Amino acid sequence: MVKDSYKTKYFKELNSLRFIGFVGVFFGHVFFSNSPEIINSNLYATLFTYGKILGFISIDSFFVLSSFLITWKALEEIKSTHNFQFKNFLIRRSLRIWPLYFFIVFIGFLVEYLKAYYNLEHQTLPSFWNFFLFILNYDIIENGYDFLFFMVFMWSISVEEQFYVFWAFTIKYFHKYLFLISFLIVIISLFFRCYFINDTRSLNFHTLSAFGNFGIGALTAIVAFKETQFLNKLKNLSRYKISLSYLFIITLFILMPFLVENDFFIVLQRVLFSIFFSFIILEQTYCDNSILKVSRIKYFNFFGKISYGLYCYHGIMITLVLQASEFFSESLLNSVVLYPIVIFTSTLLFSYLSFRFFESKFLKFKSKFTFTLPN
Repeated sequence: MVKDSYKTKYFKELNSLRFIGFVGVFFGHVFFSNSPEIINSNLYATLFTYGKILGFISIDSFFVLSSFLITWKALEEIKSTHNFQFKNFLIRRSLRIWPLYFFIVFIGFLVEYLKAYYNLEHQTLPSFWNFFLFILNYDIIENGYDFLFFMVFMWSISVEEQFYVFWAFTIKYFHKYLFLISFLIVIISLFFRCYFINDTRSLNFHTLSAFGNFGIGALTAIVAFKETQFLNKLKNLSRYKISLSYLFIITLFILMPFLVENDFFIVLQRVLFSIFFSFIILEQTYCDNSILKVSRIKYFNFFGKISYGLYCYHGIMITLVLQASEFFSESLLNSVVLYPIVIFTSTLLFSYLSFRFFESKFLKFKSKFTFTLPN
């Protein structure tokens, strides 16, 4: 290989896709009411049902996207340097994830302490070690998630961190078998979901259940990185075929409330939508005939850059608005319009401030642990 013949690829589309993924997660959490009249209304029931479905599959989209990107970057590093810096990879991930993560964890335990100190009603948080060791998802499987609302969201970060360690080790020592291993973890995930078909918590929160998402993301990166012929075909995909693909995905989503009644579909669900997310990544990145490149939508790119903050802070904003809503009369307008708008705008504001004045202080050190192509 001629080392200076290759340039690292920047996926400008992924930031916009991250933001869209957050919007899906947001709609999965933002609708709440204690009024039977509101809950039983057709509009609220529809929004709540599809929001919940969208929330879970959007978290899966983050898993796919994350796996795709870190696998691609690892392949670039190996192609350029014939090596993969295990330690540097984990440091880069820690600089991105840990500062905000542990800040949220600190807030959560501070809230619990203050509520206990002032004898206010509260639910005891899981042990700090579940957060510190990134194993919260297993505690949720064992004990449920009836604790401080915004702390529950940390389960997905636990899953991500577990995958990062596993995948870094795999890339470091077994990168020659990366395609096979990626395929195997998809199969393992399917068998796991089949075995635990009646265990909802394991299906939703167990790392092995989510391995299919990571495996599909990794397979997509490997194929896209190595198969030039495949990318050439994808690049010239007609707008008609692209439209049909998106129509199929949308139709399947609309039918989800009925499809999830079938055990076979539940087993396949995460892998199936992972394939859809991978198609969207490739279509947005490579296709010349895309109906719309989301990266061209103003502000989406920036909102994607702060998407991690959006994910972490939106639970806090929901918690605050939920507490404040007790002082207002319940109405359908508040539940489906006013509260979501207030939560969304406040989340954007806090995430921007956090990124600019807190997270960026740590992110600037990532370059010290990032490989550079030789001159």
